[in-house]
Amino acid sequence: MNKFFVNIYAFFIALVVVISLLYVSKNEILNYYAKPLQDSLQKTISLQNDLESGKIVVFGSSELVINPNQKFLPQNYFNNDLKLPLRIQGNEGQQSFAILSQLAAYHGELIKENAKVVILLSPSWFTGSNNNGTTIPKFLEFMYPGMMNKLYFQSEIDDSYKILINNYVKNNISYIKNPNFIYEYSFNELEEDYLNNEIKKILIKSFDNRDINPPIVTYKNPILNYESLKIEANKIATPSTNNSYGISDEYFTKHIEPSIKIGSFPYSIIVPSELDKNQEYQDLLVLLELLKSYKIKPLFVMQDLHPYVFAKNRDEMTTVIKTIKSKIQENNYGYLDMWSYKKEDYEIGTLTDIVHSGELGWVKINQKIIEHFITKEEK
Repeated sequence: MNKFFVNIYAFFIALVVVISLLYVSKNEILNYYAKPLQDSLQKTISLQNDLESGKIVVFGSSELVINPNQKFLPQNYFNNDLKLPLRIQGNEGQQSFAILSQLAAYHGELIKENAKVVILLSPSWFTGSNNNGTTIPKFLEFMYPGMMNKLYFQSEIDDSYKILINNYVKNNISYIKNPNFIYEYSFNELEEDYLNNEIKKILIKSFDNRDINPPIVTYKNPILNYESLKIEANKIATPSTNNSYGISDEYFTKHIEPSIKIGSFPYSIIVPSELDKNQEYQDLLVLLELLKSYKIKPLFVMQDLHPYVFAKNRDEMTTVIKTIKSKIQENNYGYLDMWSYKKEDYEIGTLTDIVHSGELGWVKINQKIIEHFITKEEK
């Protein structure tokens, strides 16, 4: 009997020692056993902080990065001139599915309460064939393993979104070189691995507790004269001296003049015949549904295709644009319509080439961002 109690006593002493060591060195243990996951999760923290803090986050594609020195580019004008915090999240090829996947991965109470989201839509996303959605390389650029772990093991999003994203990955797995296991497993397989799930949840929560604690961002409404800013935008715009369309000289010489010489100008817009079968449109509808839970209504901006360049089939594309606009406004989301319904509507300088915003275009977009998230909030 004495030996039994001695063993019990020794066991509890050992247990106390082990627990003490774990408590004292838990960060070191996490770093040792979960270094690869930690490195990938580290990349997720910045965007999560910004969304949870209420910083304005602008999602878009190539227009955000192609002309980085533009004065009125949102990340330049807000942060440098207005001293108002704003983040861009995007690169060439980012479209609706990549955006909704990122928002799904972070879905939680703080983001639903505080996130201020701007989504720049490009009409070209909805053109071409019906298989025009996000490509797998662009998906992987934004949904790297850390983001996928957030999605599966932390996000509070409904499982239907996780399954949708998982199915997209499964359908494209053959295009992923040396895929991480997080891409290879089905959502059901991941769900059934209870022990792995619990470990991942603990690890992710531990990293979040150490690295995510954003203060709430507050904005003061800037006093601006937008007409003066538009005049300035036209003065500093990229030179357009060899054409009357407001297209930069370099772009016109390199891309438009050759088309004129061979008689392929103006261009046709390839409009899919059935919008309901258009993958990009379907992805947008899912994104609209996801954003319904956000307390602060998001802002959508429909950009333009240069009406003097993309002149053929424009009426058919206008029908698509009107349908998209209607769907967005049905949800009472903010909407800036920059589409030129007639050539006469287009203001020279809005675009710097044939699809990307010029200085004047950015002034209009910045004005809408301020009115939607700052002016309206102060009232």
